[in-house]
Amino acid sequence: SSDVCSSDLIIDKLGMVYIIFIIAVPSLAYIYVFRFLGTKYFGLPSVFPTYGAGDVRSWVLPIISLALPSISSLMLWTRRYVVDQMNSDYVRFARSGGLSEGEIFTRHIFKNASIPIIQGIPASVLGALVGAIITERVYLVPGAGNLLTNAINASDNAVIVGLTLFYAVLSVVSLILGDVLMGIVDPRINYTAKAR
Repeated sequence: SSDVCSSDLIIDKLGMVYIIFIIAVPSLAYIYVFRFLGTKYFGLPSVFPTYGAGDVRSWVLPIISLALPSISSLMLWTRRYVVDQMNSDYVRFARSGGLSEGEIFTRHIFKNASIPIIQGIPASVLGALVGAIITERVYLVPGAGNLLTNAINASDNAVIVGLTLFYAVLSVVSLILGDVLMGIVDPRINYTAKAR
């Protein structure tokens, strides 16, 4: 029991170190850090179409650079919500009722803690798409982000306005999707107006 508890604490500490590193370091800095480590120690290409778009190795570093910030944010908020739920009165009541820790976690803690996390998933996807502006530029991936930076350098106002509108529509859709998902996960949430 004590060994399990100490291993959980070590995993928790390592997770917090990762979260703090990703949040504290500017995105451009860790993109270059991952690019350096991937090319030097794993032989991955530093520019996207080195082995062709069909080769998995061409996608590894851009995907890692986009995914790690979203993962760290989700880890941070999940940890906060789970800790809040673990200290709730209904969890203590469930323990006194004889439920096992696994049942308490799956039926009560994780279910209630996942509601605000699920609401933020579309925003995380949007953050990865918006973050692709920098990532696509660094790895020379042909996409909307690279197109936007090229349009800014070329002073192409039509493309800049079009892509800005594209990202704005994605932002609105992601916020609406987050609210819809939250209503699906928790039926208690109702968006219809109540009579007063």
